[in-house]
Amino acid sequence: MINYIIAHTHWDREWYFTDKRSVVYSLYDFDELIDFLENNDEFSTFLLDGQTSIINDYISYRPYNKDRIRKLVENNRLVIGPWFTQTDTLVISGESIIRNLLYGIKDSNEYGSYQKIGYLPDSFGMSESLPMIYDNFNLKYAVFRRGISNYLTDNREFIWDSKSGKSIRAFNIYHYGLMAYPPNDIDDKYFDNLIDKLKDFNNHSPYIIFCGEDQKPIRKNLPELIKDSKYNFKIESLENALDSLFENIDNLQSYKGEFTMAQFSRTHKSIFSTRADLKIKNNRLENYLTNIIEPISSIAMKLGIHYENLLIERAWRLLLENAAHDSIGMCNSDKTNEVIEKRYDEAKDLMENLLDITLRKIGDRIDSKGLSFQVYNTLPYMREDIIEGEIYTPYENFKINSNGNDIDYELISIKEDNITLNKSKREIGVNNEKYSNLENYKNLYKAKIRFKDKINSMGYKTYDISKSEDKIYSNNKISNKYFKVELTEDGSLVINGDNKIEKIYFENSGDEGDSYDYSKPSRDLIITKGKVLEKEITNGKYFSELKSTIVQKIPSNLENRQNKKLDVNQKIKINVRLYDKFIKLNVKIKNKAIEHRYRIVTKTKLNKKENFADTQFGTIIRQNKLKEEKIWQEENRDEKPRTIEPMISLCGIGDSEKIAVVTDGVREYQVLEDSSIAMTLYRSVKYLGKANLNDRPGRESGVYKEEDGHKLLDKIIEENYYITQTDKDYDEIHKFAKERLTPLFMYQSGEILDNTNSLVISKSKDKLQKEFSLLEIDSKAIMSVLKKSEEEDFLILRLYNPLVDKKEDYKINYNGKIDYLKADEKTQVEEKEINPEDIITIKLK
Repeated sequence: MINYIIAHTHWDREWYFTDKRSVVYSLYDFDELIDFLENNDEFSTFLLDGQTSIINDYISYRPYNKDRIRKLVENNRLVIGPWFTQTDTLVISGESIIRNLLYGIKDSNEYGSYQKIGYLPDSFGMSESLPMIYDNFNLKYAVFRRGISNYLTDNREFIWDSKSGKSIRAFNIYHYGLMAYPPNDIDDKYFDNLIDKLKDFNNHSPYIIFCGEDQKPIRKNLPELIKDSKYNFKIESLENALDSLFENIDNLQSYKGEFTMAQFSRTHKSIFSTRADLKIKNNRLENYLTNIIEPISSIAMKLGIHYENLLIERAWRLLLENAAHDSIGMCNSDKTNEVIEKRYDEAKDLMENLLDITLRKIGDRIDSKGLSFQVYNTLPYMREDIIEGEIYTPYENFKINSNGNDIDYELISIKEDNITLNKSKREIGVNNEKYSNLENYKNLYKAKIRFKDKINSMGYKTYDISKSEDKIYSNNKISNKYFKVELTEDGSLVINGDNKIEKIYFENSGDEGDSYDYSKPSRDLIITKGKVLEKEITNGKYFSELKSTIVQKIPSNLENRQNKKLDVNQKIKINVRLYDKFIKLNVKIKNKAIEHRYRIVTKTKLNKKENFADTQFGTIIRQNKLKEEKIWQEENRDEKPRTIEPMISLCGIGDSEKIAVVTDGVREYQVLEDSSIAMTLYRSVKYLGKANLNDRPGRESGVYKEEDGHKLLDKIIEENYYITQTDKDYDEIHKFAKERLTPLFMYQSGEILDNTNSLVISKSKDKLQKEFSLLEIDSKAIMSVLKKSEEEDFLILRLYNPLVDKKEDYKINYNGKIDYLKADEKTQVEEKEINPEDIITIKLK
């Protein structure tokens, strides 16, 4: 029987070294690789890590080598794709993973082809959504290393099922560096040892051995090393090797679920909270792109405004460069994390300006007397919710009207701004207009307002501003039958009322870990109490609000914690808003200590053994306790099994009655023994990598090095939490999360913005209606995105089913032709119901 050698390199684009160091070294290594393959036919094929970003980097400095790469790829001598970057799969959004494949396949096709494998040899665990995602791109195999355990499956070649009903053949790698350092005097005793490891690991024949490792150049004498072996080795592409392997295995077993265990290799299950400041930027940008930018751009496209797909692609690629397993793990050098932050900031700057000009182009075309503004809803159903924002008004006392109806609003603040008025008056005539309403205004005010109204599905509604003789806004006290919040003297929030939430408090504990892992100190000191320095309570029209500063005395470092020396006054600013059916909690901390972890804990009155969280496109049920926790040291595991878990936006506990927490911040939670939900705010550590942790014995991960950035000293961490109780199914919780992360928002266009502050733009003569709705959906399914197709001139609407065990139907009200595709945006499918944790991608012409 022929056995197979996969010649490859795993080329981290950045890590403890920067992307600049990586690309400079790739110029040397990839030059050598191309030259060698072209001149040595006996070296049949080489796998270049399965991501196109490193090739794009190389080609940016070697454009003349693109045709050489294309020829090698077309002849299967050089294997690439299908990813743009080697993505993390647990705390990256579903749309991020889909874009990664879309752009990776797009790039790969420009170079010639791509391997039909979901190839992630080093990502820190696998989401249970992956089989469904891979099926949507017609991939043949899933290949990964980390996360498997004999407690999950003792098979290394198996059918990986998903709740959606979609499956993929999966191959678990013993180690992509198994043959990383072969001696030049190699013999079959060496190979006997490697094959024995694969047999013990329960890999089957024909055996597949990976020759290569991180940043390794091609091993040129590999054909010589293997030519006389009794194992009849052949250098082969991974796809062809897997074809042969699976043809030789009868009765493949099946597995359904995620892979996050660390029995054979570390998965770093608490890396989800490393560098919380950067994690938060990623999470908010993902939400901003999919929940705001792309739907607004789609609305604008249907109104005749150009869809800036290349700008949006640029923003996505910046995020995806940061989505690679080390990059999003932020287990990097400070210098690398600085580059990562700059990418986030560039993407944010691009998209904020794109949103501004898009909304301005829409608003400028809406014919309205005087000053007006629009409120936008980017979800596919009519919503009634609270809208808050700033507008310009020429009147100190003013009315707001829509469709002939006065709107009752709260005036939060108002101040004069005649500088903007005078600047805009100077620009009158830029659009050849002979008269402007601005000439009628003697004063201009900037007002912050808040009101509640119903807004059209996937569209906008216009509001006109007119003069009022009286101040008409109100500030009434509201009652709340669900919650009553009391701030106690020790800084806890006690929750009374007809609900299952007992209290909310802050937990500070020690952390002896590094940038990869939280690790509990041998002598910990857990602090949950503090002191209230100040508080302010106000009752508005739509919610009650409590603002407070709490201080906790905590140790400044791990040594002082062990000695119970409380030498830091850590301030925590909170803003609690009490709505009818949920609590919003804004938390802001300027970190003043190191080697510690902060969590916000919601203590519940429920007693459950399981919890739930969202995955990329569904809901996962997890156990609160793991039986492996008691025996992990006996089994010599690489890492302590943890119930610290990943999420995308929500987690919770309960069945008929559920308590859920939604956040735009760190995507990490743990359900404690008393059924409390602990959400990680941040971790502060000294080391990039550190050896011999209590919860992770042995070598350091990464490199042993102190990095100041991981300490987060004097960094401000700000996160929002939305806590609710429901007796509904999971679709209602996903809908709640989607709405909280997709607020209704207002924008004011018009001549008042034509000044040097906002820049001056020409006005279109084509007019728009004062209200618009692009489409409406009736379904329990949740919208993942509405966007333009990557390559063609139509819109893509994607829905997913958040239910655990029920199919879901949908009705779409849309004035146009509807077809159905896979997420690859090319493969046509039949219309159907959406299975649990499945998606439907809808083509809108």
